Amino acid sequence: MNKNLLGCLCGYLIACAGLAAQSGNLTQIQQHYQRAQEALQAHQDAVAIREFREILRLDPKNASAHANLGVIAFTEKDYAQASQEFREALQRQPSLWNAKAFLGMSELRRGNETEARRLLAESYPHVQDATVHAEAGIDLATLYYQSHDLELADDVLRALGRPAADSPAAIFLAYRTYSDLAAQRLAKLAEVAPESAQMHLILAQALASQDDFQGAIAQYRRALEIDSNFPGIHFELGQMILAGSSDEPARQQAETEFKQALTADPNNAECDYMLGEIEWLRSKPQEALTYYEKALALRPTLVDAHIAAGKALTSLGQPDEALKHLLQAIALDPQNEVGHYRLAQAYQKLGRAQDAEREMALFRKMRDSHAPVRTLYEQMQQRPVGRQTVDSNDSK
Repeated sequence: MNKNLLGCLCGYLIACAGLAAQSGNLTQIQQHYQRAQEALQAHQDAVAIREFREILRLDPKNASAHANLGVIAFTEKDYAQASQEFREALQRQPSLWNAKAFLGMSELRRGNETEARRLLAESYPHVQDATVHAEAGIDLATLYYQSHDLELADDVLRALGRPAADSPAAIFLAYRTYSDLAAQRLAKLAEVAPESAQMHLILAQALASQDDFQGAIAQYRRALEIDSNFPGIHFELGQMILAGSSDEPARQQAETEFKQALTADPNNAECDYMLGEIEWLRSKPQEALTYYEKALALRPTLVDAHIAAGKALTSLGQPDEALKHLLQAIALDPQNEVGHYRLAQAYQKLGRAQDAEREMALFRKMRDSHAPVRTLYEQMQQRPVGRQTVDSNDSK
């Protein structure tokens, strides 16, 4: 917990100050609150504590002073003192939801998880301060996760809102929660429908993550035997065939699957894109470009199709046209390293050496920064076979 939270919450509580004070002491109390606020902004906690204690001497029932003292104790990790102050505040003014959330966070850090969970669950829906809301939400979701109440943890994570939901703590907790939820659902599916098409699809994806493409292909075919009309299987099977081999027999098998998928869904842009990739593997850039353009007509935001169209146009001696697709790809996905690589190639063909050098530098920087997590990501996800890559025989 940083000092910004201390100043933020104190500002909120100070606005409530003096309402319950004896009228004769109101002016003095307001002066002490002003000095306390100035001390907090100057990180002079001892001075602020003295001012809040003076307020309590003048008005022993002042809930805001107790709450402020609780926040100071919390930031100094004196959780026993913080809990005492927050309880005093809530005894006098039960509607101080920030204070109740802080009491829950304090009790959690004291090891009183049951009490912490109750307090946080009661207060969290009412907390308005964004910083307190984020801190209390992550603590509450963690408690739910630890007690295996994964749906409740999911509810809290969804309520966090940005930027809290994008914090490392929230992302890590979401990863653990959703991983466990997925495992629970898989166990349920194995119990109720072990021979369903869905079960075989999950097995296929698991085998693919281990690079067992032939095993994955067998599971996809088994799923088709069970339910030949299951949406998306032909497309995924085509991808898996190409993942296992890119020789001509494999291309022909994958092509058959993609065309079957298009028969069921003529508006499937990914199928046209993958048919373009097969033509590219056959060293037919013009035929590949035709498919890429069909895919983009169906889905103009398909980043990989823009990159693929750019590489095809560059190879066909049309780098100026390639540039339009590649700039669009980068606009859609600025962190796409392959897009920057292909853009560098197009600039080089156009004689724009400085632009080419800049894009190549961006490509190398992104490639190096993405490398540590790329393998892990691919193992965790359904393998993105159709993603654009930098070919091993491309010039560096």
